[in-house]
Amino acid sequence: MALVLFDPGTIVALQHLSPLLTDLLAAGKDLDSLPVYLVVLVLFYLGFSPKHGIRLAVVFGIAGGVDEALKLFFHLPRPYWVSSAVKAYYSLPSFGFPSGGAMCSTVLYGYIAAVVRRFWVVVACIVLAALTMLARIFAGVHFVTDVVGGFLLGALFLVLAFTVSPRIEAFGARLRPPARILGILLLSALPLIIALPAYCSLAGWQVPADWVATALAQTGATISPVQIPGAWEASGFVLGGLLGYEYLRSLGGWEPPERILPRIAVALSGVVSTLLLFMLAIAVLTLPAIPQAAALFVSAVLTGLWFTACVPLAARRWIHR
Repeated sequence: MALVLFDPGTIVALQHLSPLLTDLLAAGKDLDSLPVYLVVLVLFYLGFSPKHGIRLAVVFGIAGGVDEALKLFFHLPRPYWVSSAVKAYYSLPSFGFPSGGAMCSTVLYGYIAAVVRRFWVVVACIVLAALTMLARIFAGVHFVTDVVGGFLLGALFLVLAFTVSPRIEAFGARLRPPARILGILLLSALPLIIALPAYCSLAGWQVPADWVATALAQTGATISPVQIPGAWEASGFVLGGLLGYEYLRSLGGWEPPERILPRIAVALSGVVSTLLLFMLAIAVLTLPAIPQAAALFVSAVLTGLWFTACVPLAARRWIHR
């Protein structure tokens, strides 16, 4: 069974079931992207609960570091790297197993469904997670094994997060402010701490030439899987989010408005401004003179600070003026 799930022929067969269905599902590739995840996180943080929102932001960020470490540890190819029969709808330079889209969507939507527990929210979360995973398979960028593995690892990570998070928060609440800041720095460094050993273990390892050639022929883009940009971005996102939330707490905290229209207005304005800031920061920081890791880290820090502290504080002044 495992061999079938890890067989490019399985992907080819699925892609040929219905060309229209394949095109529609593959078009959902952007469901596994930071802008989409940001929209969901910001809506959850500003529209439902900052307390649960910052928990999810931290869990989501650390999950990203775990996924990147596992990709490097297993360093397995994507379907279109090893078979020209698989149609690749876009190029991805990182390793394939486990699927980051499957793992991160399971963590993100699974957390929201478990906390909100409203029927329509649970259904929406299931649909979004399923579409994210199916899009990776039908787009030719993941084996079925990658997606199944990512889903199972995401579910396990989510269970651990629900078990451990309350204890960490209770411990942090007893700390003095300087110790809390130190704890934030250590927690935000976890994605890098987890990913760096796996990255260093591949020093001197060469990507098989046939993988490079097949991927290049398929998409016209080269692959460079031995890198950890996602861990840098995840670390910056956790750091910015936690620092912003800590600052917000020091000023008395904030809760979403009880009335539905102001709540929607705050959440939507937060989403729009966060996405604009993220895109602006990426555009400014991704200059040739700035290393990619630094650009991703700084832009993620600014983004996390913005929606966890700046937007709520601005909303508090607007609502109480």
